[in-house]
Amino acid sequence: MTIALAILVVAISLGAVGQIALKTGINALGHKPAPLLVLRSIFTQWQVTVGFLCYGVSSLIYLIALSRLPVSYAYPMVALSYVIVTFLSWRLLHETVPLTRGIGLAVICAGVIVVALSHQPRAAASSPQAPPAIERTLDAGQ
Repeated sequence: MTIALAILVVAISLGAVGQIALKTGINALGHKPAPLLVLRSIFTQWQVTVGFLCYGVSSLIYLIALSRLPVSYAYPMVALSYVIVTFLSWRLLHETVPLTRGIGLAVICAGVIVVALSHQPRAAASSPQAPPAIERTLDAGQ
């Protein structure tokens, strides 16, 4: 389970880094760039390209996490990306984070903690049990 959580944290972190890279690349275009300039930035701004690559790799790593964790547990954890992106935008992009936003992020953290505490790992069974209908079919054939 700890490996699965580490994989999930890597996926979430890469997605957050991708968001910051996208914003950095778009900021390089100036204030309110034209839509076509924004589209062209995918190929002309290395930060935008890196941002998309981070999202892509993040998605692939998230798939690995999903193969090891229930989606009802893993997906709410993705809310941590809001917290990470806000922190990185404050530290790296010098964006202002008002108190009300900070309170909202604290509520998100509390929610993620509640979800984390709700997870009960599956009991390690020696072999998976067949559904009852299959067992009856097998018993009938003997």
